[in-house]
Amino acid sequence: MIGELTRHLWQSTFFAFAAGLLTLAFRKNHAQVRYWLWLTASLKFVIPFAVLMNVGSRLETPATREIATRITTAPAIAYTVEQFSDPLFPERLPASAPEASAIHWIPVAILGLWLCGFLVIALIRLRSWLRVRSAVRGSAPINIPAGVEVRVSPGLLEPGVVGLLHPILLLPDGIAERLTPSELKAVMAHELCHVRRHDNLFASIHMVVETLFWFHPLVWWIGARLVEERERACDEEVLWLGNSSDVYADAILSVCKLYVESPLVCVSGVSGASIRRRIEAIMANRQLPQLNRAKKVLLATAGLAALAGPVAIGLLIGVAHAPLIHAQPPVPSEASTAAVAAIPVLQVQAAPPQPSAPQPPPAPRPKFAVASIRTCAGSDSGGRGSGSGGRLSASSGRLFAECQTLATFIRYAYLGYMYGETESHRLVFSQEFKGIPAWGNSERYTIEATGGGTETKEMILGPMLRSLLEDRFRLLVHRETRDVPVYDLTVAKGGPRLQAAREGSCAPRDPNAPLVMPGSGVAHVCGMVYKSATDDGRYMYGTTMARLCAQFSASLDRDVVDKTGLTGAFDIHLDVSPGDLSVSLANHTDLQISAIFSAITNLGLKLESAKGPGEFIVIDHVERASEN
Repeated sequence: MIGELTRHLWQSTFFAFAAGLLTLAFRKNHAQVRYWLWLTASLKFVIPFAVLMNVGSRLETPATREIATRITTAPAIAYTVEQFSDPLFPERLPASAPEASAIHWIPVAILGLWLCGFLVIALIRLRSWLRVRSAVRGSAPINIPAGVEVRVSPGLLEPGVVGLLHPILLLPDGIAERLTPSELKAVMAHELCHVRRHDNLFASIHMVVETLFWFHPLVWWIGARLVEERERACDEEVLWLGNSSDVYADAILSVCKLYVESPLVCVSGVSGASIRRRIEAIMANRQLPQLNRAKKVLLATAGLAALAGPVAIGLLIGVAHAPLIHAQPPVPSEASTAAVAAIPVLQVQAAPPQPSAPQPPPAPRPKFAVASIRTCAGSDSGGRGSGSGGRLSASSGRLFAECQTLATFIRYAYLGYMYGETESHRLVFSQEFKGIPAWGNSERYTIEATGGGTETKEMILGPMLRSLLEDRFRLLVHRETRDVPVYDLTVAKGGPRLQAAREGSCAPRDPNAPLVMPGSGVAHVCGMVYKSATDDGRYMYGTTMARLCAQFSASLDRDVVDKTGLTGAFDIHLDVSPGDLSVSLANHTDLQISAIFSAITNLGLKLESAKGPGEFIVIDHVERASEN
């Protein structure tokens, strides 16, 4: 937020200085031109360039699409262009914890200081507005033809125009007796000029700018320039209407003698700005030249640059960020080649392309050498009818899956063994898929497939089964990530009660060896669950916190994320029964889930509900497999 405000302030400051330089070029022309230049500088403080740049970045035309496909160094272009919108003093990452704490309070302190100044200026403006309202309420109408309502107020300091949408000309009581008819006519002409120019409305806009950016001295300097040029513009119009310069100057001096106090900020009066310079200009009554063609072009160019410049920069950033086309285009015809060659190419200076190393050819997908797929009839489901499928075994390069649904195959291939090994995240096989047809959950298939004879169970049920599904079922999927409820595993108050893994307590899992089942009499496999010899609990030898979270994820209704910060391996005793660690959530009871929470508490850990990213399988296309 501070960076965006800093960027906006320096851009507005630069814009105001540019407007000031333009006023020097028009110093010998009418004050009206300089007034509009200063008003534009004021409006820039409430119109960030980022708004126009955002408009440009969203524009898309055939020309920009052609440019996007022909620019091959988009990251360098984007970096160069976006430096225009970066703050002069970019925010930096804290180097230490104390500095981070200080930076955390800096925005709060700055906001508090700004709010105090904002309230002070707002109260001053409110006080002036209340004085104007009091003068209007105490005024009485007077019959003077002027084109607007004219009222006389006994407490008014000087003649002035009040109101935004329905202006009223207020005159001090007794002014008609203190000025000659010619002087009163000149004063009235000045005030009616303010009405025609809607000066009160524009003055109110700048008052809002001053209230919001009270801390910026340039804003107050612009306000003084606006008042000065506004009064000079009205003086020029009064003289242009045929009023004598001597009479008009005497009228201003008479008003200043009679009403010595400064006018209210909410009122366009006759005695604003520098009286001495105004009287000198009125008495000189020089014929000011009109804008020539060169100055008109200068004004038009400046206005176009102020509006179209940010839009063009945003458009260039949008082009630079557009996704590049990497696909090999079709061979063009002679006509299309000539047409494309005629399109002008945007010349952008960018970093020279770096030579890319030759890419190795993609590794071949692991596949079965021979595969047979048959549709199951009612009598071919292993005696289970339309319920659960039959036997499923995978070892030594061979797969036999009896009467399983397509959804079951997808869960094995894309969830359980995505990368040829047991996934470290959720092992639950009850997750539904988006886009799967009804027959994918009802029709059953028997698959018999043979590989090279040495592939592991993880490789068979993962990459090899995935290749089979993609080839025979024409399966296309993608993954979506969205926030889902999870459990954060953290350290409980009092610290963890964990035993570091003893040396030699387990052996690492060899992915190329057959799966060692618990109770086989061989050495323990690190991270697997074994029955305790002393009670009904379970042991996990040489397990990490990540593997422990994976096991609990398989047993609970949501993923468990490691937030303990504990590293290394542990020999962990779990005070749970086999049913409590089952991956079949359909049969889980609240009592079993409570037992898992209790076992985690006994380890000096705890589970906390939270939100985290979850991956979901989305099926884009699938077909029924042909039998063979």
